[in-house]
Amino acid sequence: MIEIKNLSFHYDSEEEILKEDVLRDVSLTIPDGEFVAVLGHNGCGKSTLAKHLNAILTPSDGSVIIDGMDTKEENLLLKIRQTVGMVFQNPDNQIVATIVEDDVAFAPENLGVPPKEIRERVDWALKSVGMYEFRDKAPHTLSGGQKQRVAIAGVLAMLPKYIVLDEPTAMLDPFGRQEVMRTIQTLNREYHMTVILITHYMDEAAKAQRVIVMDHGNVVKDAGPREVFSDVEGIRALGLDVPQATELMYELKKAGIPVRSDILDTDECIEALLKAI
Repeated sequence: MIEIKNLSFHYDSEEEILKEDVLRDVSLTIPDGEFVAVLGHNGCGKSTLAKHLNAILTPSDGSVIIDGMDTKEENLLLKIRQTVGMVFQNPDNQIVATIVEDDVAFAPENLGVPPKEIRERVDWALKSVGMYEFRDKAPHTLSGGQKQRVAIAGVLAMLPKYIVLDEPTAMLDPFGRQEVMRTIQTLNREYHMTVILITHYMDEAAKAQRVIVMDHGNVVKDAGPREVFSDVEGIRALGLDVPQATELMYELKKAGIPVRSDILDTDECIEALLKAI
């Protein structure tokens, strides 16, 4: 599991504003196989938290323990980064080769994986994200969603136990977002991979098993999506929205129509409306 214990962090700088804690006494446990979404307005600390999970950043105070490995231990850095894969917002920053399958093979090659195993890993990773048929294409010819799936495949080829995605759909159109979210859900459900998704899209967070909400470097909510989003006023007070289906149910309930307040998606919304009618 991932154990975050009393984690505080500030950037070292002569500027006073950067000396303030970006994360404040954060404690969380993320067990194997969970799909966790992390929400919060810009500057709340969610991306800083993500970068602590594979030791891009290390705590100013407290600790981050990955399967018993402390991220402050420099001799464990390579093993930690093999255990926790990171996917960032812009796929162009992660794609390094001119052919898709070469890009996915890049990390295993640098880890000294035998050629036969690299071939097996690359094929598996591309099939896992639905990009195997594009294996001999140039990345620049792909759509944004396809590029992001190649970036995810590149991380998968390292065989990580955990995958952290820092706003992977922020630069994509709605179709690209759907492609990437389907991939993320497949990794979690079919391959039992632990997924930590940093996002500002409420509909994406609603698909997770657990939602963590951050504000000013603190964890202010940590529960299932139904419990988190049914508190519409509380979420709004944090400068966030709720899924559209939840918003509609909230307004109908305010108008005196007897509907559930914990509805998250369109199908549940339709069912509730039919019952109300």
